[in-house]
Amino acid sequence: MFSCYNGKQGHIVGIVHDFNFKSLHETVEPLFLYMKEGVNNYLTLKLDTRNVTNTVSFVGQQWSKFSPESPFEYFFYNDFYNQLYKSEARFSQIILIFSCIAILIACLGIFGLASFLSEARTKEIGIRKVNGAKVSEILAMLNKDFVKWVVIAFVIATLIAYYAMNKWLENFAYKTSLSWWIFALAGVLALGIALLTVSWQSWRAATRNPVEALRYE
Repeated sequence: MFSCYNGKQGHIVGIVHDFNFKSLHETVEPLFLYMKEGVNNYLTLKLDTRNVTNTVSFVGQQWSKFSPESPFEYFFYNDFYNQLYKSEARFSQIILIFSCIAILIACLGIFGLASFLSEARTKEIGIRKVNGAKVSEILAMLNKDFVKWVVIAFVIATLIAYYAMNKWLENFAYKTSLSWWIFALAGVLALGIALLTVSWQSWRAATRNPVEALRYE
């Protein structure tokens, strides 16, 4: 037996452990549910999702039959709970858009820098090839500087991202932990994008006929 705030008594028919009825921003608080006669606002139904449209139409017909004086209004709980994280979903979209723009700008900058450096080192590449340097060695030489700067940028970005993500997760009462492989995967992808961006220019510079670079010397 238990007593409500209005003095009405009832029997406990079930207990649920950690029933999270609010956003994950808030901790689980004590809650009891009871049937209050005469002021029921909602009727909760579990629907078969294979044919939601016809099911909702049937429920609306039955509602009009038993309660014609009240309009039939409904909503889905998944939409209700999605509203709790609407700001997070909008924030995710903004981050995705700006990330794509930043990657595009970075790729254009790396491509331009690769073109400039390969042209500036044309004679050096020609001399190395005349002295027997292989194409793979030329590619490694040209890409080494880019790899170095990508690694430095990755370390700086990782520290900033780790701090920012921890500060953002502090807004949640229940949150996941940041795994190291997320940052490692981001670093591998960044390095792969950088190498793909400069590979074409590096390949062109490495396979160019050395005579073209040295004929004016």
